[in-house]
Amino acid sequence: MKLRVLNIIFVVVVLVCDACQTDKATQEGDSNKQTTRQTYYSRNLSAMARITTYDIYGAKIDGGNAVYIAPDIVVTPMSWVKGALKAKLNAMDSNQAFNIFGYTAYDIDNDLVALRVERRLQNDKIPPIDTLPLSCNDTLYSLDYKSKKMLKTTLSINEDMTISTALTIGTALFDKDGNLRGVAGENNHLIPSRYISNISQRISDSHENIYELRLKTNKKYPSASSIRGVLIETTMGNITMRLFDETPEYRDNIIHLIYDHFYDSLLIHRVLPNYLIQTGAADSKHAKNDDPVGWQGPGYTLPMHIVPGLFHKRGMVASSKLPQDRNKNNRSDGSQFYIVSGRVFTEQELNDIEKEYGKHFTEAQRRAYTTIGGAPYLDGDYTIFAEITSGMDVVDKIASQPVKADDRPINDIRVKQITLLKK
Repeated sequence: MKLRVLNIIFVVVVLVCDACQTDKATQEGDSNKQTTRQTYYSRNLSAMARITTYDIYGAKIDGGNAVYIAPDIVVTPMSWVKGALKAKLNAMDSNQAFNIFGYTAYDIDNDLVALRVERRLQNDKIPPIDTLPLSCNDTLYSLDYKSKKMLKTTLSINEDMTISTALTIGTALFDKDGNLRGVAGENNHLIPSRYISNISQRISDSHENIYELRLKTNKKYPSASSIRGVLIETTMGNITMRLFDETPEYRDNIIHLIYDHFYDSLLIHRVLPNYLIQTGAADSKHAKNDDPVGWQGPGYTLPMHIVPGLFHKRGMVASSKLPQDRNKNNRSDGSQFYIVSGRVFTEQELNDIEKEYGKHFTEAQRRAYTTIGGAPYLDGDYTIFAEITSGMDVVDKIASQPVKADDRPINDIRVKQITLLKK
């Protein structure tokens, strides 16, 4: 009996010791995983950066993320860098800022650009790129540099790879082993790492200013010969206009912007009674009632193009521009335009304008300004590229609205959309 009890006690002790060893092994395994995960986190965080883009006026356009794929190369989605004049890069693991010299490779189809930046990392800090295919519901990790936490996300695959967690554009995603598996693109979809690997193989020793990216496209825009006009739908009514072939660069530019839905939901942000109404400011789309607007275009400008015979009679459409102190090269904004509502002038007023501003009005100008009206002060200083063919009653209605001190209407008036009218 005593022997039997001793045997039972021995078995219990062995089992308890085995359990202790198992718990210890589990804890050590968990600890090792945690240490490994922390190592990946430390390495991958140092390979991530924040990019801020600026337009030609020095105003901030947007901000997004990027990931290092070489000590002096970062990759980010091309779509939000495109159109910027310059950008700056901030390391996520420090407060340091680093230079962005330009782009060295791009992939329009897969929305990626490789930027050459100031060298700051060693090769062992660059996360490996794993190009193996991802499958539905694979678990990936992103890094939140503010909270210093890893974020877990999953993929649901349909036509595109959609990320289940909303991430800032350009945010890198990693697998459990710390390998780079892609970056977050627009509309919360994943740009897979195989495209990052492909663009890394096309990197050259040279680079170009990121401003040149605005010209890179594989879109097939409608030709001007197929367009008979433009329809501007506003919250106060519709306006149509005809584009002039005499200013082809402006004609084609606005066709491209309209085709890309650039103007949808923008404010008519400036109203001058008996003078003009103005729209096309990118900073007006989401502007609150007291936000300053009218300082942002698409991120580029166009050279002035004054055409003899085109003048600011009522119904003409012209490209706006910044004041001379902020526009030393006297270039037109890439998207903002105004429609002349104007007023009728007397012959004496035109004589006074000629004398004061050093202008000379032709008989055609005088006839127009003394009958239908316009804005003669502006002749020769702004590029006219279109004219209104219907809806001047809507222009007049908008031009009569009460405005604030900055000439913005008290009650918002929006361009619902602008569409191209085909022949």
